[in-house]
Amino acid sequence: MVGVARAVFAGRGYRTTSMDTIAEEAGVSKPVLYQHFASKQDLYLALIDDSARHLAGQVEHALNSTDDPRGRIRATYRAYFDFAISHREEFVILFNSDVYEPAAQARVRSMREGTVASIVSALQSFTDLDDAEADLLCRTLIGTAEVVIKQIEATHEIDIDATVDLLTQMSWGGLSSFATVVR
Repeated sequence: MVGVARAVFAGRGYRTTSMDTIAEEAGVSKPVLYQHFASKQDLYLALIDDSARHLAGQVEHALNSTDDPRGRIRATYRAYFDFAISHREEFVILFNSDVYEPAAQARVRSMREGTVASIVSALQSFTDLDDAEADLLCRTLIGTAEVVIKQIEATHEIDIDATVDLLTQMSWGGLSSFATVVR
């Protein structure tokens, strides 16, 4: 049921999706759907939470996959691209949604801030950047990844491995100038 709801929301958007549509697509009655979720918003919030946990896990895994700073940057870019491509519906729920409900926006903001905190910590592990500097550079890295992912979605002509390598080289070229320890 949750997988069907994710696909319907990702394909149709929040505003044009109804609980009737989800119940019909899932092959259950609307009362059965309401036994699990009190409202469309509750269902959507559960999808945001699930997708946010999934992305956070992938980013944490990437950041912990190596002690090499350049390798961490590459692994983190790769995690974002893998998530966007292999888990497209979850990516849409988190980054391309048409939902403007305050609770949903707060959950997405919370997910972003958690990701930022993890990446800031990783940046500060090999630099002497202060919190504000590391935060700014982190948001630049994340923003770059999101813009490129949207380009990939639009054209489907970008080689992911080459793109990850290129972004890593560009990012490391700048970040290495702040490195206090280069491995």
